Amino acid sequence: MGPSGLVQVADNVEADRASVRPVWFDAFLVGVMAFVVFAATAEYRGPLNNDTQSTAIAAWQLAMHGNATLTGFQGHVAWLYHVGGRDVTNRLPGTIFWAAPFYALLGRGNSPEVYPSAIAAVAASTLAIAFAFSLCCRLVSRRAALGAAGLFACATGTWTVSADQLWTHGPAQAAVLLTLVFVVRNQWLLAGMPAGFAILVRPHLGVVALVFCVAAVVHTKQFRPLLIAVGAVVGAAILLAYNNALWGGISIFGGYNQPVVASDHKFAALGIGFLGDLVSPERGVLVMTPALLVLLPGARAAWRMAPHWVRWSTVAGFAYLLLQLWGIRFSGGDGFYSYRTTLETLSLCVPLLTLMWREWTSKTRGRRATFAALATTSVALPAFGAVINWVPRGVYNKPSRIYLPLDLAHHIGAVQTSGWLAGTVAAVVIATVMTWRHQQPTGATPGAPQSLVAAA
Repeated sequence: MGPSGLVQVADNVEADRASVRPVWFDAFLVGVMAFVVFAATAEYRGPLNNDTQSTAIAAWQLAMHGNATLTGFQGHVAWLYHVGGRDVTNRLPGTIFWAAPFYALLGRGNSPEVYPSAIAAVAASTLAIAFAFSLCCRLVSRRAALGAAGLFACATGTWTVSADQLWTHGPAQAAVLLTLVFVVRNQWLLAGMPAGFAILVRPHLGVVALVFCVAAVVHTKQFRPLLIAVGAVVGAAILLAYNNALWGGISIFGGYNQPVVASDHKFAALGIGFLGDLVSPERGVLVMTPALLVLLPGARAAWRMAPHWVRWSTVAGFAYLLLQLWGIRFSGGDGFYSYRTTLETLSLCVPLLTLMWREWTSKTRGRRATFAALATTSVALPAFGAVINWVPRGVYNKPSRIYLPLDLAHHIGAVQTSGWLAGTVAAVVIATVMTWRHQQPTGATPGAPQSLVAAA
């Protein structure tokens, strides 16, 4: 190629570089797509889970009347306790604060309705997906990042839990991922704001801010990352003040009196809980999202290639999971479909999981085809619960003995189940065949960052 050809190529590259959309715009589009899917399947009528119902009513009361007094709902709402001459809920304040503006905008004021809380859940989950996409764009091409964000949205409990009702998990996922976005940019003070909010949502998420602070100080050999702690401390102070106002004493969890495992069996329960989080039929991440099975063999290669922030995020996620399992049973109760208490850990591990795909799963045709089959299955399993919008009735909480898709099939009947099963098989076959027939470009590294995207 002569000099004129090289100049032409350089000009084309510069033109393409200028035409590439900024990552934030694509993240916005991804968020819009996630919002549409989530909003179409959220729970707008009820009955709600006790946790989400209590949180929604508290948000309505705060938005419409500016207080936390729920005396008028005694006997109709769970988790109400009589303290200081009034009834209040023991639900943690972060999610209540998040949903209150939605009730202020959408509520009618006469009685608490469900749909503002559903929109609040959808909005928080949408933000989590958009943040995850923007983070993945730093590791892989935008097409691969779109796939990662899509699976995070539709192949996990994010769809059936976080975006279905007003659980704590949607706001928590969005908060920890936004914290990571700012950490990647070395915007330490800004990172502290969502880190502090995460503490209001689930107090033990304070370990995420702690891990980021320590890791960043060690890595940069500077003290500026300690600014993360400023926001975290503010969040903790607000939590303590809130609990003191409601419960008449300084405490972290306020009136949240969740039964925990007996102290003399903590370590055994910890091991059982971790195993249950992975493979129990009702709550196992690897059971309900089997695509992860084709990513795990790439853990070593991904860790070796991972940027520092990917490692920090993964460590923070597992540190949180350890605290979660130490304090509460792994099943997370009942009244929801798929898993929920592992969602924050899974969110923080999305960057490393994306690298696992890039560094191992995408390397051969067989691995890619297997992943396509299991990824399609991983979407079909949550879709079964999300589209039907079914909530288990009664006290299930038997995570080692009940497989929710089969139990759901028993409730809805053979015709609907057969239709879903036939559609799933057809989708798996099509995805597998198309992936098998697709040839990777010679010498290309699947999923590697494209120069134009990296430049953007």
